[in-house]
Amino acid sequence: MSRESMPSGPYKDAVSYVSWLKDDERFSHILVQISHSFSGHAFPRLKLRYKPSLVQLEGGISHLPLLDLSMRAKPLTPSQWRSKLEKVNKDYQGNVNLNTTCILLDVRNGYEWDVGHFHGAERPDVDCFRSTSYGQSESEDIDSDPLARIDKENTDILMYCTGGIRCDVYSAILRQRGFKNLYTLKGGISHYLWSEGPVDWVGNLFVFDARLSLPPSSYKAEVEPEEFIKLEVSESSSFAKCHVCSTQLSALRHRNCANLDCNLLFLCCAGCTSPLKGCCCLECTSAPRLRPVLIGQQRYKKWHHYRDIEMQNSRLLT
Repeated sequence: MSRESMPSGPYKDAVSYVSWLKDDERFSHILVQISHSFSGHAFPRLKLRYKPSLVQLEGGISHLPLLDLSMRAKPLTPSQWRSKLEKVNKDYQGNVNLNTTCILLDVRNGYEWDVGHFHGAERPDVDCFRSTSYGQSESEDIDSDPLARIDKENTDILMYCTGGIRCDVYSAILRQRGFKNLYTLKGGISHYLWSEGPVDWVGNLFVFDARLSLPPSSYKAEVEPEEFIKLEVSESSSFAKCHVCSTQLSALRHRNCANLDCNLLFLCCAGCTSPLKGCCCLECTSAPRLRPVLIGQQRYKKWHHYRDIEMQNSRLLT
């Protein structure tokens, strides 16, 4: 079980479980966060399996000194993070420059940034954490790395992710590369939204379950589900746009491309879903392995499920 996800259930049962867990002194210090699910169980099936690590990077992470707390970024409480953000927003001009004394680093994937991020954070140019390469740029891609050419001794680097695990891992890499002033948001974005609300946060929070994204208010236990289904994002925002037609979305809806061999996770408006058969582009609509268009909050099943249905239908027709 990671600290970023737990089984779903009725609110009162979740609170009881947390209370029972913290009665054990071994887990009394664990930060447990609860968020609403407005479409039934966020985790309809309980699946347990062993994973050597919660996150993966190119080349593995076994060589990293992750148990050495001095090699990780310094954790900041949500209130301390909020104070640091004031400095970032004072320096922020839309682009990182050599005179910047504080950099806000989003250590997530690009599609997570697309639905919500802290003001002043640049969009990560990766679709998988294992490909993250901040601070490791070669000469040919130095312009795309916000940590390239900065003062490693004097620049404050504020790192954030959903729950904090990715920052713990990646900060060890940056520490080995000589970056001195590393800070991370304790408990991640979800903890910040619960503690401080959406101050300096723009949009919703991407989550890795059937809900896909949650508005900041979902982390307040007293809010009823129907109160936060609406999109919380300013119309003037430059993000949260349809991947196909680039129009501002009135409702956030991530979907995987219906082309199984593409499977791109992208934002799509309702008007572009049917014409492209649930695909991300026109080219994918002619793919040989095409899944059906999904309606509402449904998620794709395994390919063999749709293949078996097609085979049954073809037998009925013959």
